[in-house]
Amino acid sequence: MVLGTGLAGGAALLLGLGHGYWAAVSAAAVLHSINVRTATQRAVQRTLGTVAGLGIALGVLAAHPEPVALVLVIVLLEFLLEYVVARNYGLGVVFLTPLALLLTDLATPSTAEALVQDRALSSVLGMGIALACALLVVHDRAAVRADRALAACTEAAERAEQALADGREASFPLVQTRLAAAVVELREADDAAAGELWPAEMDPTELAAAEQRAYLLLERLVRPPGRW
Repeated sequence: MVLGTGLAGGAALLLGLGHGYWAAVSAAAVLHSINVRTATQRAVQRTLGTVAGLGIALGVLAAHPEPVALVLVIVLLEFLLEYVVARNYGLGVVFLTPLALLLTDLATPSTAEALVQDRALSSVLGMGIALACALLVVHDRAAVRADRALAACTEAAERAEQALADGREASFPLVQTRLAAAVVELREADDAAAGELWPAEMDPTELAAAEQRAYLLLERLVRPPGRW
């Protein structure tokens, strides 16, 4: 993320784009992802949301609203943004884009065309550089996470088996919590690794066996023999 954001901001400055920091923000938004697949999805969502948002901003700015009316529109956009962004990122960008432009215009008035052009060019530049970084910068972070998650799940399962064998029911809640957290992390780590261009070399059979083992142990911990 640091590389992509820095390159986007630097390129915007070199090209002399107005409000060049928007390029860095766009790059950071795209790279705030767990893998290449989700970065691409965020780029598509941000592109569509930005296009729709620019249309809204252009319509509002072209009407030349009074400051009070402009503030009311900003408040409405902020409310809509907070309401939808957690549900759908692309829809959130639809309201984020005009909100950013209207706040900028309120602070330093400019022509609607100039603001829309700056936002569009900066967004395209930032997202393009972000996608290039996501595709070209190769790292093994996802693979390492998956390997560690598998090892942690195996260790948690062994501790659960030992607790069950010893009949230490007082330790069951803690063992159960750790095993549940380990199997959830294993699933999330595998999903993240699967979204990379070069997926982790994890044996699907080994992964499935580890998950099945964990779920069976969790069931035994919840319902120990003799209680049900």
